[in-house]
Amino acid sequence: MEHSLIISYQDNVIFTSDSHWLHPLFELNDFLQKEPFPVKELFLRDKIAGKAAACMMACLGIAKCHIELVSERAASVFEAAGIVYSYDRMVEQIDCRTEYLIDDEMSVDDAWLFLRKRAGRVEGLPVKIENVSFSAGSRAVLKELNLELPAGEQLVIHGANGAGKTTLLKTVLGLVTPACGTVRIGDCRVGSREWRHNRMNTAYVHQENIKNTFPVSAGEVVSIGLAGVRMPASEISYNVELAMRRTGCFNLFKRSYHSLSGGEKQRVSLARCLCQHARVLLFDEPTSFLDQDGKDDLLVLLRELCYNEAPTIIMVSHDRAWIRQLAWEKKELKGGRLC
Repeated sequence: MEHSLIISYQDNVIFTSDSHWLHPLFELNDFLQKEPFPVKELFLRDKIAGKAAACMMACLGIAKCHIELVSERAASVFEAAGIVYSYDRMVEQIDCRTEYLIDDEMSVDDAWLFLRKRAGRVEGLPVKIENVSFSAGSRAVLKELNLELPAGEQLVIHGANGAGKTTLLKTVLGLVTPACGTVRIGDCRVGSREWRHNRMNTAYVHQENIKNTFPVSAGEVVSIGLAGVRMPASEISYNVELAMRRTGCFNLFKRSYHSLSGGEKQRVSLARCLCQHARVLLFDEPTSFLDQDGKDDLLVLLRELCYNEAPTIIMVSHDRAWIRQLAWEKKELKGGRLC
């Protein structure tokens, strides 16, 4: 086979790649997002496929493939996903470091996100907090707190009420000025002129317990994400609709925002973040006012967001049963520090 990856549709080659490692499959994903081919009807031919590649093929929705050299671990993924496959040669495992990092407990979706981060194909920005301290009156809320979160990573922070979780988020947002220390979003120091110019890179989804009868529609709330951005009205409308459709709330476009349920408000708030193309998302107790259906819906939305964009996310939550379902790193805020 001349190319490292060949995709055919109805016996016609529609895509090829000569890249190495897993990059051909990422390139295929980019191609399929632009070209409306029915993925289940595509036929994939690849030179080598280990478990990592098999997980990616399953995520892409590939149904049929032929692999020149396939591993037994890849074959297990194909069989579990119902992928019809053939091969020239099978080995126990592909000799690649990535293969050893995809453990048996990792779902194909989690594997996709993990591999995407390793490939540097994330939209998130790194967040770095250095020696940040903040006091409220005589009480020290944050004490020389440090955190370094790579681009595209997700973190859950939990802790007792009053531990300073919301204060920490507001410090990252620039709404609270620490007594000492610095916060950086990407290459920008929070509070600097450059940071103010790129402030839309960071978005905040607050607790939905605010009672407000201000006459504003859900669509208008989403459009706030583009406030101050110079673009034609038609393009603003397109971005608002796209964001609301992605979060399943476009049917609420004309509804009064204050009349929405907690779950509906969460969808609208997340649509606002997507509309502004935020690269760092901060969630403050997002399940506090949601019923179980709302919590389940939010879980699906977050997984889809990580799968598609991989933004950097910091979430504070006390809902341990719910956050256990997120395969994210978790830290406790205690005594003003993260541990």
